[in-house]
Amino acid sequence: MAARAVAGTVVLLSTAVLAFAGWITSLPHAERLGDNAYFVGVVGGASLEWELTGLVLVWLRPRNVLGWLFLATGASSMCQVGLNGYGVYGAAIARPAWPAADVAAAASTALWMPAVVAPSTIVLAYYPNGRLAARWWRWPVAAVVTTLVLLTTVLPFGPEMFADAAPGVDAPPALPPLLLGIVLLGICVPLLALSTLAIWVGTVARLVSAKPPERQQLAWLVCVVGPLLATTYLDVPRPALAICVYLVPVVVAVGVLRYRLLGIEAVVRRGVVYASLTGMVIVVYVGVTALAGSTLDRRPLPGVMAAGLVAVLLTPARARLQLAADRLVYGARQDPLDALARLGDQVASADEPGLLPAALHSVADAVRAPGARVAALDGSPLGAWGSPPVHGHTVALQVGGRDVGILEVARRDPVDTYTEADVRLLAAMAAQVAVLVRALELTQALQIQRDRVVAVTRAERDRLRRDLHDGLGPSLSGMSLGLQAASLVLATGDTAGCAPLLNRVRAEVATAVPEIRRIIDGLRPTVLDTLPLGEAIRRHVRTLPPGLSTEVSIADLPPLSPDVETAAYRIVTEALTNTIRHARARRCGVSLALRGRSLHIVVGDDGAGISEGTATGMGLASMRRRAQALGGTFALDSTPRGTTLTVTLPLEKP
Repeated sequence: MAARAVAGTVVLLSTAVLAFAGWITSLPHAERLGDNAYFVGVVGGASLEWELTGLVLVWLRPRNVLGWLFLATGASSMCQVGLNGYGVYGAAIARPAWPAADVAAAASTALWMPAVVAPSTIVLAYYPNGRLAARWWRWPVAAVVTTLVLLTTVLPFGPEMFADAAPGVDAPPALPPLLLGIVLLGICVPLLALSTLAIWVGTVARLVSAKPPERQQLAWLVCVVGPLLATTYLDVPRPALAICVYLVPVVVAVGVLRYRLLGIEAVVRRGVVYASLTGMVIVVYVGVTALAGSTLDRRPLPGVMAAGLVAVLLTPARARLQLAADRLVYGARQDPLDALARLGDQVASADEPGLLPAALHSVADAVRAPGARVAALDGSPLGAWGSPPVHGHTVALQVGGRDVGILEVARRDPVDTYTEADVRLLAAMAAQVAVLVRALELTQALQIQRDRVVAVTRAERDRLRRDLHDGLGPSLSGMSLGLQAASLVLATGDTAGCAPLLNRVRAEVATAVPEIRRIIDGLRPTVLDTLPLGEAIRRHVRTLPPGLSTEVSIADLPPLSPDVETAAYRIVTEALTNTIRHARARRCGVSLALRGRSLHIVVGDDGAGISEGTATGMGLASMRRRAQALGGTFALDSTPRGTTLTVTLPLEKP
């Protein structure tokens, strides 16, 4: 509350000072003050505007230094208006002279400096949050403040400056020229120049690295205080300087009090582009017109015809410049075919890892977006280019009626939304990106399948080598040795001694035959090398006799280990084979689903069932053995109305 009271008091006092200065301009012989009325109206109005802006900022954001800066700068300038009017009129016109009028005139000589210097230095350093960006900013800000104090103190004692600010008033004693030159040219000018340069270099660095909305806030202020800085040191009309001074509080108030600004980046970008191209057209037009006019000056053709001829000749150039401007500002939406061609060129020249980023670069460049990315349907990123999209435009990627991903294009700036033409262009380019995403998806799936087949083949080879080396190999070696021994015994004529050897060989053969069957049963079905388990079972069902109606229900299964896939496929196919051979069924059902960390298999039919006393066949024994080898369970429920086989296979070996 105290801060608001102080700010309100400053504004009220300044309003009274402005009214007093306006009253002075209405006094007799006030016209001898020259343009004092203009000075009071322009400078006083600007000072009051600065103070009102400072009051609003202090009222809403008391801790923001910018509000107090505006109050102090406006009050300083307002003091100059009041003191200058009182001092000049009271000392040069009023008779008798007003008390201390010459002192007031001297005091007002340099009070205009803060209003001109502070916006392009101190205000720029503290903008927009009222804090300095880094510690080193304190040094140039302190240098500017020191310079303003020195100038405000010394300038009244400079005869030329005093005579310009207070004409007709006796000047105070002047400082020695040497001392005045040292202070002004040796201290103030270099110090102010270096500190201003440091602040502007830091501001440009902030502008480049800042993010919205700070970037837009800085851009607005730079576009105003930049011309103000130029008009301060150049001889320009006073209205131009006044306009810049008036605009600073407006821009600062908008930037501080509003979160989203008015799209200054788009305005500046388009303004620069069109201004540059317009300047080029004007220069070329004037140059060619002047050349044509000087050439045809001595001929009967009038200058109007020469100008018309030049205009006709420059029309194609203007059209090309306009196309270039549209390309720079709006991207490739004016020529969608060219945008699609550029996309194709980018994809054709990129390597496989850079295909998607290259395509996204083309898409973003076509609509002048800062970035783009492609995400999968679950939200996981597939590829990106540039800055991450935030509140941008989203396009669904489809191939053959199937969603393959989402294209997200970043927003150009907080207010520059995509037009209908941009949206149509993005839709056209999204179709090409969708094909690319689908192709990469298929390539990745093919690579995964290839790696899977290679791994399974390697595991199968290792198993075969192990089984042949450890099981069948020794059996065959034993048979070979037995036959060799029997041959030697027969050579001696000992027929009776040969019989035990042959019996042993026959026993080895009886042992080797089941081992060969076991190895064959353990072979991985070839169909599983090219198809998932569910599709392999469906393909097998399609080969069954037409008299059996089979329903298959297989849920989405995750990648399974080769042992589980092989066991599940063999169990299902063996169960279907038993149904066809023995059950005399008309309907059969196959179901595969995940339950926890196990694969649940059910094969049921409506056949005659298994009669009591029927011996267990090799098929059931093989299925039971496969399930138990993986740590699973095997259950068979058979009645005269049908048979149901239930097998549970753990996904991981216990």
